Amino acid sequence: MKQTSTRFILLTCLLLCAYACGKRPYPKSLIVADSLASARPDSAIALLNTLKESMKAESEATRMYYRLLCIKANDKAYIRHTSDSLILPVLHYYTEKKDEHHLPEAYYYAGRVYRDLEDAPLALDYFQKAIDALPDNKGYRLKSKIYSQMGTLFLYQKTYDEALKILKEARKCNIALKDSASMVFNLRDIANGYRCLDQNDSSLYYLRKAYYIAKVLRNYDLMAMVQSQMASLYIELEKYDLARKFLQPSLDSLDIPSRSGIFSMASKLYHKTGSIDSAIYYYTELLKCGTIYAKQTACKGLAEIAIMHNNPQEALLHLRQYQQCTDSIYQITNIETIRRLHTLYNYQLREKENNRLKTANERKQNLIIYIISIGILIIALLFAYLQRYKRKKQLLNIQLKKLSQLKEEQYRKSALYIKENELRIEKLEQELQEADLTNNTLRAQLEEQIELTLCTNKQAEIELIRRKQSDTALPESKIYKHIQQLLTTKKRLSGNDWKELEETIDSLYEGFTEKLRNLYNLNEQEYSVCLLIKINIPPIDIAKLTNRSKEAISSTRRRLYKKVFGTKGSPKDWDDIILSL
Repeated sequence: MKQTSTRFILLTCLLLCAYACGKRPYPKSLIVADSLASARPDSAIALLNTLKESMKAESEATRMYYRLLCIKANDKAYIRHTSDSLILPVLHYYTEKKDEHHLPEAYYYAGRVYRDLEDAPLALDYFQKAIDALPDNKGYRLKSKIYSQMGTLFLYQKTYDEALKILKEARKCNIALKDSASMVFNLRDIANGYRCLDQNDSSLYYLRKAYYIAKVLRNYDLMAMVQSQMASLYIELEKYDLARKFLQPSLDSLDIPSRSGIFSMASKLYHKTGSIDSAIYYYTELLKCGTIYAKQTACKGLAEIAIMHNNPQEALLHLRQYQQCTDSIYQITNIETIRRLHTLYNYQLREKENNRLKTANERKQNLIIYIISIGILIIALLFAYLQRYKRKKQLLNIQLKKLSQLKEEQYRKSALYIKENELRIEKLEQELQEADLTNNTLRAQLEEQIELTLCTNKQAEIELIRRKQSDTALPESKIYKHIQQLLTTKKRLSGNDWKELEETIDSLYEGFTEKLRNLYNLNEQEYSVCLLIKINIPPIDIAKLTNRSKEAISSTRRRLYKKVFGTKGSPKDWDDIILSL
């Protein structure tokens, strides 16, 4: 018993010594901060700030891990790095310790720091070191981030072939991870690379793939982001209808970081399509929230519009603002950084920059002539648009007038009209009783009004009875019973069936098809749907009889209401119009 106790004490001492000599685990609070950094960086920063004083008493390993987490959390929160003083000790420590777990991540965030400091060569160097420090078949998530950052840097420096090669490596990593959301961003960046190479077909191909994945994920933010990229490309290709279609979701679900880009596209689109008021609105919004580049574009656009409206003072003001923006852009362009990147990667960016500077003065001299030319073109387009709008409005007024007449006619055949007339007759009879017996003229007028109202009521009652008889006779008609039989056998109507249906409806509801065609110039599909609505066939059965989906039938009814009335309405609103004819 004594020997067993001695062995237990010795074993416990050995385990304690091994733990003391081994690697101590990090505090739980730092593990929590690490897990928060990616998903909720603001919370991670707040937690790390509360631990700042307590870190002074911790081991060097814990302090370095704390520093790395501070850099990571700030980076995830899009807080720009302004110095490398925090990352350098971390790099030195993990390099010296040959820490395989933290060294690749330290290299990655060093690259992020130097990217913010606009030292592209050094950033690319650290990104490459991070790749080299990772195992070949592991670390795909970090590799994906690294390749994406490298690809973006190459895109910014206009080295598009190299950018495409790197971005496709990032996509391979995300395929291995089955990370669909990240693949959407990869495909978007690849599409941008092809767009910069003027390979627009390839760019559209990758954007469509990105949109398909976002749609499968039902991630509406990603869908809107991809659609905005497609809108930008379609604007460049002068396919403005498609551009408007794909830009609208981004305008409907706008977030603060994307305002500048989305408003830039919207202002350009509306300017080019002649929607001047909308263009002015988005140009003005860009002056409030846009980047310096977006503000430059906005000033130029507003100047063009001012010239178009013969407002030289306002045009001059915007041109001065445009010049100020241009000067600011020249000041923030780090020519030295671009020069160093040429030397490192042997790209000919300096020559392009020199050519840009040489042509800058020529562009300034030609700007006024260019704006005047654009102004004349815009005026011509605006005139054409106004003429088209005027014709469209005239057609709509004619349509509404027809509809008003139709409603008046239906009202004069309604039970409500009969009831109102009966009340009017009672009132006239009361006036007749109260009329002076000697005033024969007044009495004759009242008697005539009573007689006319009775006659009108009689006609309305006849029409109402006829309508009820038609409603009763319809289910007993041969074609109605035939349609019900077709629904059970899942067959469609033949050409003769449609003709018989049309004739039956016209015989029961006199002038129905004529009134329907007067409302709107229906195509064959729309006309068929309206005939089936008239005989009270439910939408789901209309879909079966016309070999279309229920959603398509609802869309047709909703669209017809808007075409006829010029305003939005529900499918039921259209059904009510058809049933009232």
